[in-house]
Amino acid sequence: MKKLLSLLLALCMVLSLGLAAAEQKELKRVAFIVKGYSDTYCLLVSDIFAKYAKEKYGDLYEVTLFDGEMSNETINNLIDTCVADKYDVIIFEQNDPDTPVANVKAAVAAGIPVIVTVGSINDDGESAFFDANPVQQGSLLTTYAIEQGIVKEGTNVVLLRGIDGTFHADGRHDGFVQDLEKVKANIVDDQTANWSTSEALPIVEAWLISHPEIEVIFAANDDMALGAIQAMKAADRMDIKVFSVDANELGCQALIDGELTASVAQDTFGYAHGAADAAAKVINGEKIEGVRLDSKLILPEQVDEVLIQVHGYTEEEVAKLHEEAAKK
Repeated sequence: MKKLLSLLLALCMVLSLGLAAAEQKELKRVAFIVKGYSDTYCLLVSDIFAKYAKEKYGDLYEVTLFDGEMSNETINNLIDTCVADKYDVIIFEQNDPDTPVANVKAAVAAGIPVIVTVGSINDDGESAFFDANPVQQGSLLTTYAIEQGIVKEGTNVVLLRGIDGTFHADGRHDGFVQDLEKVKANIVDDQTANWSTSEALPIVEAWLISHPEIEVIFAANDDMALGAIQAMKAADRMDIKVFSVDANELGCQALIDGELTASVAQDTFGYAHGAADAAAKVINGEKIEGVRLDSKLILPEQVDEVLIQVHGYTEEEVAKLHEEAAKK
């Protein structure tokens, strides 16, 4: 009997030591480089990613977020820093399809898997990606505007571009232009506001003086559209129709207020959850491949769903937004 008790005690000690060792298991390290904290959509994707990764993979890896500052140089330097610091996986939001290629290839050569989200890069498959089609995103808006009769031959249109030379900015612009030229709309002016509300505001202020004939504004993201709306309010020109991409929180509120005609929602959860799941897979030795995600036209009828599912609003909070809009 004593011998049996001794064996049981010894077994318990072994099990305890095993559990303690398991508890002390070192977590893998995942770096997530946000394109820029100033980009509201990219910051939203990173927030959703971090929350989901902690909830689902908190016992496998930990996440460190970095601010890419909307700069190719900063993002590339951060990739190199993460390689030097021996992170197990590097994830970054694409700002440009070409400049990070050498840095990514160096990371992969060092044995560190790289995942690109909210974009992809021209690295011949060295990285995996979660990306949309920016031409489709732009064309969703122009196609809707044409189908609704808002844009037709001779309609006076202006365009607000994102940062020139970047994948999503150039793609959305191409989507706008190809449809507008096809229907023979009049593109009065076409300028970059670098994704920024504060840069879009003075551009549109100047347009409203020099080109009072403007009827429609297509902005490559909601932030720039919001700058345009501010300028329109100040000039009492809310007759102009505004279209944009992202369906971010303020963009959704502008849809409810009737200030924004339509936006486009990217697959936010696809970008964030997909990247987190992919990081777990590569850590566990599984292969991953690039994924092309669809975007969706968002009209006022769909905005409640986006606010609740993507931005975390309650039904009561959404109802309050509608009540406030009705009072305006």
